[in-house]
Amino acid sequence: MDVRSIPLEELLPPLYPVRTHADDDKMRELVRSIATKGLLHPLVVTPEDGNYRILAGHRRLIAIRGLGWQDVPCHVMDLDGRKAEDITVEENLVREDINDLDLGYFLKHICDREGLTQRQVAERYGHSGAWANRYIRLTKLDDDTQMAVQEGVLDGRAALELQRVDNEDLRKVWTREAIVYGHSVTRVRQQADQYQRNKQVVDQAVETAQEVREEQATSPYQLYCVGCGTPALERSGSMAWLCVGCLRAIDEAAQRQAVAEE
Repeated sequence: MDVRSIPLEELLPPLYPVRTHADDDKMRELVRSIATKGLLHPLVVTPEDGNYRILAGHRRLIAIRGLGWQDVPCHVMDLDGRKAEDITVEENLVREDINDLDLGYFLKHICDREGLTQRQVAERYGHSGAWANRYIRLTKLDDDTQMAVQEGVLDGRAALELQRVDNEDLRKVWTREAIVYGHSVTRVRQQADQYQRNKQVVDQAVETAQEVREEQATSPYQLYCVGCGTPALERSGSMAWLCVGCLRAIDEAAQRQAVAEE
């Protein structure tokens, strides 16, 4: 095994950036481990134009930079592009708990770069086309949902189930509930199934509710005098309202009644 101590400035980032989001807690744990025990596993690199391209160990390199190291032990392997890619994939897909969204972007990157279908990319790594499709679909989510998946507050499978809800307003509400209340994938799938079974009714109900909200927001509730029916122009407030004429008539009637009782 060819292990060398290589200066940090000679190390190039991976060509296949699988992991785009580093968990802060796990990174702090890795930094503490390297600081106390040293680097137990050298980085894996391959020579490239006088420098070295990282194949495995990018997170370890980030931790090492934080510790202020000037150089790092590396296992140097002279590999072609395909073999280099295989090592990067093995490092991130097998050894590490990779984020679903990161994996989706990686698979999409391979499809776009090499002009392969999702099935072809999946078969390269021993999976079905449905496996690749599931992860690549995550890259098409809106930015807020992607962030929730990236941060681990929304399961990627739940996010995909929510995409079956065509009504945007309802989907946003259910996404927020799934995050706040930690709904399981099963619970979210049941919601999506129920929506699909009653899609027309649900969409109409949501649309009607939206129209009512907009009407209430733009038009104050119209009040009418409970005595004579005169409209209260641009007046909102108590549900019961009397016009000036009716108030005067009531006051006069009350005065007459008081005089009669005397």
